[in-house]
Amino acid sequence: MGATSLIVQPEMISPASPTILRPCELTADQLAAWHEIVAADPSLQSPFYQPEFTQAVGQVRDDVRVAVIQQNDVPVAFFPYQQGTSGFGLPVGGKLNDFQGIIGPLPDSLSIPTLLKACGLVSWAFDHVPETETDFAPWTSRVSASPYIDFSHGWAAYQEDRALAQSSIIRETKRKERKLARDAGDLRFEFHTEDDHVFNQLLTWKSAQRRATKTFDILQMDWARTVLQTLRNTQTESVQGCLSALYAGDRLIAAHFGLISQRVMHLWFPAYNVEFSNYSPGVCLMLNMLQEADVRGIERFDLGKGDERFKQRLSNGATNVCQGAVTSHAWVGYCNRVYGMARNNARQLPFRGLLKNSKRWLDTWIYR
Repeated sequence: MGATSLIVQPEMISPASPTILRPCELTADQLAAWHEIVAADPSLQSPFYQPEFTQAVGQVRDDVRVAVIQQNDVPVAFFPYQQGTSGFGLPVGGKLNDFQGIIGPLPDSLSIPTLLKACGLVSWAFDHVPETETDFAPWTSRVSASPYIDFSHGWAAYQEDRALAQSSIIRETKRKERKLARDAGDLRFEFHTEDDHVFNQLLTWKSAQRRATKTFDILQMDWARTVLQTLRNTQTESVQGCLSALYAGDRLIAAHFGLISQRVMHLWFPAYNVEFSNYSPGVCLMLNMLQEADVRGIERFDLGKGDERFKQRLSNGATNVCQGAVTSHAWVGYCNRVYGMARNNARQLPFRGLLKNSKRWLDTWIYR
């Protein structure tokens, strides 16, 4: 009798299939899979990648959707987005969202244009997709730095790092703190407060700052304020809203609302009383936040995209983030490229002031 041979059939992997859901329709198993994907990938540690952020926006906007990408009935990636006018999509939360993209690896059997078509989108504009999400490279028109502060080796080591980099901002800020205390009263810092007055004053200061700089104010939108209020009350294992305050005597001089996820904190909405601007109250608040964050086991402080001087002086690392628009139609891609070139070169044009105003009006319409 001859020997019997056994042929082991390789496991068949089904093509990826996206299922489109509202955030409130996500099951407990899907949310657990989302959290597991984020926890396993060091590049997805920002609180904006957590489902709690998408859920908070989805509570107040009926255009928020999530493409749950599955293989063999198992969620392997998630793509949260807003279904804009005429199929033009946006990141969830628009200007509120400082880290965007697909959460989890996109299966080889599914391209981004195919994913967009499944979502009913002809285009998806982005401005904060990390460069590490290489699937977006063909549609990227601009790359910018999003600086961060890495103090994973402790607060003392971070101060030494800044000194070696010949940054004097910590020493200068401590000197200003002492002068502020002499001039206005003893300083008092709260890492997290539930005081409504602090929250409301922060929003007032931030809107005034936007008016003064003639830049788009997302907080003029009622839905955006409601999202912040929702996240302020969010205190889950994965995401916590954090409202910080700095007082001189009895006066509130600076405040910040941000998000914490795992070991990462994100600088989101900082503002201060302009009467105390000579004392750099915003940076004073940040240094107090950093010291307390270190005590609480937080290791990185994302500062968000931008070239502000305080970010340059405080940061010791940066993530490159991309801006562009994925398109599933050629003519839409052409329009996006033309708009991108105009936007990138606007500062060099003689009518840049008019373009800036037009962009502010356009943003008001897009993010309404």
